[in-house]
Amino acid sequence: MALRLGCVMMMIVLLAMAGRGSDATFTNKPPQSSFCQRAEASRQCANPPTVDSDFKVEEYLGKWYEIGSTAAFKLLSEAGLVCNQALYSSANGTLSLLNSGLRVISRLAAAEVTAINVAARGSCAAAREVCYQLPALIELSQSLSDPSLGHRLASSAQAADLALHRLAADVSLVQQANGDISQANYSSGGRTLQSSIDVINRYTKDAEEHQDAIADFAVELNKIRAEATKESKEAQKTLGSAALKIGASSAGIEVGLKALEVGAKYLMSNGQPIDNGGVSSVTGTITQPNATSPAKLEVAISVAKSPYWIIALEKAKDGAYSAALVYSCQQGVGKSLFVLSREPTLEMTTLAAFLSKAESLGIYNDCEDPFLLTLQRGGSCGQPPLSM
Repeated sequence: MALRLGCVMMMIVLLAMAGRGSDATFTNKPPQSSFCQRAEASRQCANPPTVDSDFKVEEYLGKWYEIGSTAAFKLLSEAGLVCNQALYSSANGTLSLLNSGLRVISRLAAAEVTAINVAARGSCAAAREVCYQLPALIELSQSLSDPSLGHRLASSAQAADLALHRLAADVSLVQQANGDISQANYSSGGRTLQSSIDVINRYTKDAEEHQDAIADFAVELNKIRAEATKESKEAQKTLGSAALKIGASSAGIEVGLKALEVGAKYLMSNGQPIDNGGVSSVTGTITQPNATSPAKLEVAISVAKSPYWIIALEKAKDGAYSAALVYSCQQGVGKSLFVLSREPTLEMTTLAAFLSKAESLGIYNDCEDPFLLTLQRGGSCGQPPLSM
């Protein structure tokens, strides 16, 4: 069921993106812009500067602990794992990586976590498509010859913007609870599998109310279009086209939210923590495609390649690299943000500074993609030592 659901939701994501060519949670201070403003600003991958002038790859080698990563990546590639570590090494001129983690829920449960993640991504992608329609509608509201219609259009667009912002916040909370289940994070605060499922269901219900408001917005656009008989054909065309696109996107959001409910139901029956789940690991290679930008690396795991840009570094007193902020983005595929440390823990002030820097560079972690802390249980985290 999880795999079928995941496939269906991945198609929703791709369809939604086709129109434009494509305590385990750390919450930064509230953003100053709305979800739609951030969506518009991040239609293309950010192009942040990397730490090229201060980077030597040979000093970057060795073991790193993952302090956290954004949800869309973690709940896809690291579902069901804790204690994620990376070992970078060099031999015979080849840079290699070994990523590993401890499995704490079954592979079936991890598949359900991934299905919820993909469903969340589908809903958020469809929500962003609604966002992309709003600027033209706001502009049109100011040019309609009938002031009452212009006011209705502007008010409706503003209400839709608010509904989308609240929907994105709800989906983000769903992903945070999904992350708790993925890492069996039940050690504090009375959190349990049941309470995490309850969070998913509660915020999914809230999101459905905001989706209803977006569906109503499409209906209102058609009503305004029907009454705009004295407006230009271009204005009527804009209203009709927006109503059609927003209606379709609203349906996509609804499908994604229904899939969240289905995923939560299945996790309730198979999401319990497991003992002795073993170590899961993957290997790959690292290259430096551009000699003039040494901190813009590329990672290849199996046949898949992705950027690995180091956009911030923290140094220890001895000058050695102690923490890193890594960004990866491929247009039409997705983006990820990672925080790594030489130790299993990291000062929250450093983490906050890293995430603030990322946001200042136009890298936003909202809706399906909140930043999730990785559970590190200290020391080797129960894993065999990674030899260097």
